Amino acid sequence: MRNEASRRIFDYWTDLRGNRAAPLRTEIDPAALRHLLPHLFIATIDTDGRPVFRLAGTRICDLFAREFRGAAFAEAWLEDDRRSPIGIVHDVIRHEQPALLDVGISDGDVRHDYEMLLLPVRSAEEAGSDRVLGALLPHDAPYPATRIPAAGLSLENWSFLEGHGAPFGASLTGDRHGVAEMLRRLLPARFFPESKAS
Repeated sequence: MRNEASRRIFDYWTDLRGNRAAPLRTEIDPAALRHLLPHLFIATIDTDGRPVFRLAGTRICDLFAREFRGAAFAEAWLEDDRRSPIGIVHDVIRHEQPALLDVGISDGDVRHDYEMLLLPVRSAEEAGSDRVLGALLPHDAPYPATRIPAAGLSLENWSFLEGHGAPFGASLTGDRHGVAEMLRRLLPARFFPESKAS
């Protein structure tokens, strides 16, 4: 991982899961990642078997000049690059194995290097993972000047991440409240429809 923020997110997820394959969604406390929320997303699998964004941070939405909540995960990718990322999300959930993707973001003229974390999360202890906690961050800071909207993501390389513990530095800690309740308090109102979100 090249971005320190990616390491912090991975460390936090690793601390939460302990000796398990993946943590519970109710254990995730957005307050512990509050400075990184604009770069985070949650994706689940819909009834048609497609990965879809449950929510996406403001930085991700701003980068593409659109709202991703409820949109297919494939819509963030260039059309020729969609098949592999969709398969990777399924593999992360099925095998409960975190993955790191090297991706490019094209604004039509210039390509910028980013990395995407995909971390499996469970809704119930006795069941397997059913969603991913994801992050999209540039390889280097400060953020590159990107013409808005970006055309889409392209996959350059990817790998599963191995190991337990917190190998990338100091871990983050926080109270473990329900993720939905905390996200409603911390994220902009536009993330949530007027009707109650599940």
